[in-house]
Amino acid sequence: MFKLPGFLGKLPFVKSQDKNSAGVKAIKKEILDLDFYSLLSYMAAISTSGISRTGLFKHASALPYISARYFKKADFVAKAFNHDYAEACRIVGEATQEPEVKAVLLRLSGALASGEELDKFLAREAKVFGDNYVNNYAGRLETLRKWTDAYIALIMTTAVVTVMAVVTAIIGNITITMIVTMCSLTILTTIGGVWLIANQAPKEKRVHNLPVTSKEQLLAKNLSRIILPLGFIVTLAVFILKKNLGLTMLTASGFLFPIGIIGLIDDAKIYKRDIEIAGFLRSLGGVAQAIRATVSEAMGRLDFRSMGTLKSNADMLYTRLLAGINPNLCWDRFVSEAGSEQVKRSVRIFWDGVTLGGEPERVGNEASAFAMQIAHLREQRKLISSGLLWLALAMHVVLTIVVVFIDQTITTFTTLVNTIVPDGSVNTGVPGLQSFGVFGGGSLELNMLHFMVLIIVVVLTVANAVAIHATDGGHIYKFFFYLAITLAFSGLALVLVPPIVNMMLVGMG
Repeated sequence: MFKLPGFLGKLPFVKSQDKNSAGVKAIKKEILDLDFYSLLSYMAAISTSGISRTGLFKHASALPYISARYFKKADFVAKAFNHDYAEACRIVGEATQEPEVKAVLLRLSGALASGEELDKFLAREAKVFGDNYVNNYAGRLETLRKWTDAYIALIMTTAVVTVMAVVTAIIGNITITMIVTMCSLTILTTIGGVWLIANQAPKEKRVHNLPVTSKEQLLAKNLSRIILPLGFIVTLAVFILKKNLGLTMLTASGFLFPIGIIGLIDDAKIYKRDIEIAGFLRSLGGVAQAIRATVSEAMGRLDFRSMGTLKSNADMLYTRLLAGINPNLCWDRFVSEAGSEQVKRSVRIFWDGVTLGGEPERVGNEASAFAMQIAHLREQRKLISSGLLWLALAMHVVLTIVVVFIDQTITTFTTLVNTIVPDGSVNTGVPGLQSFGVFGGGSLELNMLHFMVLIIVVVLTVANAVAIHATDGGHIYKFFFYLAITLAFSGLALVLVPPIVNMMLVGMG
């Protein structure tokens, strides 16, 4: 993306930047946009301190964001080729292929060249870029809403196709090719619907990757190291010894559920912390500005009871600050124990801005605005995901019971027919019954139909869990919860429905 003519393009540093820039193309656009929005908010906050241009670009390029690469290039060009930062931004901007990023860099070049106040310029650009990000995110949510509705229709098709296959098996000859074709269509349709949802769902990182995490994440991580290997061994043993897919699914569900429920609890807390961090930073900056005191002193004036889930984290932060521990370490620990990527980014904007000498109130407002924008978008996404959650689970229960019920009805009825009509006399003893080949005692078609029904149940189990998790987003541990629920429903259907069908038909016989 960024190339310099002649020998300049052969420099090792520039080569490495080109490779990294090529990697940006593979990154989803919304991830890059979120990073750039976060970076602009950060620059707007620290620029209130009157930081030099060199310092501004140095701090921006040091951020662990994808978008920081553009400022690393500008900083390198300015220092290596003795350009001012206005010219460096122009060079990097013209070589950038992402339209929104390119436009911001070129406008930044113009602002630097004209001597415009950087804090006002960056605050304005952060707001504009944030509005664009919100509009794009909202557009993807609207598309996601439509695809979730379509997904429910698609899995309904699964039931229709399965019933058609069974009816065909009852009223006439059915071939293995027809069974495989109809069931494959069902499976591919379901997988296609999941892929569309996963592709359209906004991509965002909610959990940070710091060594220290929240209590729930640490507990889930430690449990997964024990439960997942043990669960795999036990589940495999049940499958081999019992030869029963239903019991196997119930066993797997039992091992996944504890990890999943902890992940779900952690996700709920992160969701609340991402909302509450905006008010916390805004209030902290305002108080610090009003009493002309440090952030640590201003924290003593806040009422932590209004912070909800964040209260315990804020209490511990204040306690550590009062104990005289290095403030940087205290804030780092606060971010780590919150477990949220959004808290991490927002606190970085606030703390670096204040530490560098920025106005606490303006810095707090910048950090708060960034956090609140993302929190509002996630509230909209949660409305969609919660609707899909209950509907998809309800449809999963119904479809699983239906396909297992129909398959077991065919199997039980076949057993009854072969009990009434001895072996070898099905086609000769009953005129016209030759078209009912599926009722033959050793019918290959019946065995294939049973096998394909089990495959459909497995696909529905995994697909519905993936669709719900992709729509809602969040940590992988939460996916274990959804998978445990769908596994439990499928396992119960496979275990309970067959004996109920046998009782019904045998009782009728």
